[in-house]
Amino acid sequence: MEKIKLNDLLQLTQSQIEKTKFRFMIPSKDINFGPNSDAEDITKQDEINLKHLVHNRAKSISFKKDVIAIGFIQIRKDFWLMTGMVSIIKDNGYGRSASAEYLSKKFNYRLVVRFHKYFQNGIKRAKDIIDDLEVIEVWDSEKSLSEKSFPGYKDVRVGFDELKKKLELSDEWRVALRSRKGIYLISDKSTGKLYVGSAYGTEGILGRWETYVKSGYDRHEVENGKYPNTEFKKLIDREGMTYIKKNFQYTLLETFTDDVSTEFIISRESWWKEVLLSRRFGYNSN
Repeated sequence: MEKIKLNDLLQLTQSQIEKTKFRFMIPSKDINFGPNSDAEDITKQDEINLKHLVHNRAKSISFKKDVIAIGFIQIRKDFWLMTGMVSIIKDNGYGRSASAEYLSKKFNYRLVVRFHKYFQNGIKRAKDIIDDLEVIEVWDSEKSLSEKSFPGYKDVRVGFDELKKKLELSDEWRVALRSRKGIYLISDKSTGKLYVGSAYGTEGILGRWETYVKSGYDRHEVENGKYPNTEFKKLIDREGMTYIKKNFQYTLLETFTDDVSTEFIISRESWWKEVLLSRRFGYNSN
């Protein structure tokens, strides 16, 4: 299938591409700038595009009059969210933000591209790399950044309500969890008890976690001829779903691609149960 390139959507002319610069924005303690956290705040989104994106360095002016600037923030490795596209009206000199206006706001905080940033400099001429930026997704404009972006398998740690929201609203979360089998951990923040589970069905981790957000546990799961959710059922019968929503946290211990056998995944699940003592002190019944 042919890839969709960034300019397939932006439709910049060749003359516009010649005067366009990309800025891959990173956090800066000096100016108290956290691009991802600021992007969460709708009141700061214009500031990102009209100030930080077009800020000129102390000894060079990258954003002169008529330059087009397009900003990106990293949402995970090799995946970037486009913040906006502006045209420079006046450069305002060294060490200052240029004056700029939007060319379009259509794709602001919605357009996700895949690009391996192989250079240290945050500013790059578009003509050198624009064909390397592959469009992955265009997000629903009504969703917030936190609902959409998947942090990577090693950084998943969510409470019940947050997990439910992400599974309902974020295609990126759903695709990522569906594409991996794995070992997951459910932690009870009130008691410290742990539950180790595995996912190796056709829907991957997504299928298992969708079941948990519906009823708190899997009523039909059978593992090695036994029912592994006994302790969860007892807890919900005793405390109700309110307890689960308030206290349960979900994270990933290991993930696997489709070519890994079910037997190996189950053996890894058993290993984690031994390591974390979740049979002895936690919610695992087998």
